[in-house]
Amino acid sequence: MVRLVRRMPVPGWIRRSARSWLDAHYVRRVDHKNDIRDSLWEIKVVARELAELRAEVERLNARVAKIAPAAKSAPDQARMARWDDAHRLAVETASAMDRILQNEVLLWQAVDRVESAREAGEAREAREAARDGIR
Repeated sequence: MVRLVRRMPVPGWIRRSARSWLDAHYVRRVDHKNDIRDSLWEIKVVARELAELRAEVERLNARVAKIAPAAKSAPDQARMARWDDAHRLAVETASAMDRILQNEVLLWQAVDRVESAREAGEAREAREAARDGIR
C-alpha cells in the first residue's frame, strides 16, 4: 500500500513542543541501544561469574571425593547444628539482599518518574511561554 504524505510548513513552536512531548513519552533509539548494550554486558559478566562458580564447585566436589573415603564416620550433632545454622544464615542473608535490591530498583524507578515529571513540567512551561509570546 502506498502512503502519500504531504509536507506543509509548521511553526517552530509547534514542532518544538511536539518533539519535546515525544521525547518525554518515548525512549530515543540511541538510549534504547545503550540500554540493550549495557544489559548484554551485564549478562556476559554474570555468565563469567557463573562459569567461575561452577568451576569452584567442581574443585570442591573433587576435594570432597578425595576426603570422603577417609571420613567414613557420620558428622557429630554439634557439627550438623553449625551447618544448619550457617545454612539458615545464608538463606536469611540472601533474602535480605533480595529485598535491598528490590528496594533499590523501586527507588531508581521513583527517581526516573520524578525526572520525567520535572522534564514534562519544563516542557509545559516552555510551551506556555511560547504561546504567551506569540499572542
